[in-house]
Amino acid sequence: MEDATESTRVSKERKKIAEEIESLFKKLYAGESAYSIGQFHKEEFFLRTEFALVVLTKDNEIRISFSDRTKPSFAALISLLLEEIKGTNLIVCEDYTTDEYGSMICDETNGSSTGVIVWDQKERYFTMLRDKVEHVVVRKTKRS
Repeated sequence: MEDATESTRVSKERKKIAEEIESLFKKLYAGESAYSIGQFHKEEFFLRTEFALVVLTKDNEIRISFSDRTKPSFAALISLLLEEIKGTNLIVCEDYTTDEYGSMICDETNGSSTGVIVWDQKERYFTMLRDKVEHVVVRKTKRS
């Protein structure tokens, strides 16, 4: 997931939720290169695949945004499975656009994508990912 200094600030409960999210995507992407390991950054968990971006917020909200290339049936399946994770609320956010190679578009104005971000610009990358899950479409809150 992340280096020791970052993960030590994250509670066991949140690490467990992150592991459940990763486990779900491992099952969906068994043996395929589309699956990617999640990472904690500033106490939030990020997992990005070619079909979806998942952010576990500090408040245990699972915010998900789907690629404009994701089939609605696949998006629904992922949402239903994520909704079952205990101790979380699911928030489905507006879809994000991708370029012709499937990379997430960072800047809609000039068309730059994640493919051009230099990986030493970690803060810029995670800020861009976080911005992609701000426009809420559906909020599924569980009763306590």
